[in-house]
This record gives sequence, structure tokens and C-alpha cells, in this order.
Amino acid sequence: MKHKVLTVKQPYASLLVGGVKDVENRSRRTNYRGTVLIHAGARMHDVVSFLRKRQEFTVEEMAVMTQANEVEEHVLFGCIVGSVEIVGCVQDSTSPWAERGQWHWVCHNAKVFDRPIRNVKGHLGLWDWDGDI
Repeated sequence: MKHKVLTVKQPYASLLVGGVKDVENRSRRTNYRGTVLIHAGARMHDVVSFLRKRQEFTVEEMAVMTQANEVEEHVLFGCIVGSVEIVGCVQDSTSPWAERGQWHWVCHNAKVFDRPIRNVKGHLGLWDWDGDI
């Protein structure tokens, strides 16, 4: 069965499927609405530099991101880790995760998979994966 997939760098992939992060920032808009599998990319985002620019996060969110950056060896890479439902695409989200000048893919109904789907190669943008969940 074909599924829509979005590759996201860690720790943001885990934060999305964990329901902590409610928007995904992208340079392009999407008209797609529905469930998207979240693929954890092969690289880690530099969370510390991102946090220095932001001061609107809760203590819990900052702890999760900082911990993920410090324990990179425990974060999953190159696998599908869960899913979210894309319910909108705006440029004026009030989410603390929304970055100025980006399209904000609004995400709800986050789910973490009990068993990640390993050894999946990521792609840019929204892509199709033919496999079983």
C-alpha cells in the first residue's frame, strides 16, 4: 500500500510524532491533507543554535530538544518513526514552533510507532513509500 511520507531531521521528527511540535516549517506550501508518515532523516539538526534564537518554548519542550541534541546516539535515524495528520498549511501560525517566512504545515493526531520501520531512505518534499505499517 502506498503512503505519503515526509523526511524530517531529528530531533524534530521525534517531536512531531510525539505531539510536542505542532507545525513543520517548509519553504513550500502543500495542498495535501491527511496522514503522513514521518521519516527521521540521516542527520541531526543543530538544536542548540535554534534554541538560542527562541525564548517561547516551555521548559519541557526545551528539555526534550536539549536532551535529544546531547544523546544523539539514542535518537533514531533513517527510519519511519510515526505519523501525523496534516490539517492545514498557513504562513501565520501562532505556534512557538512556527518560523517566520516559512510555510507552516499544521499537524495533529501524532502517533509514535511501537516499532520503527528501519532502513528506509529519505527524500526531499512529500514522497510516496510502498510498504506495510
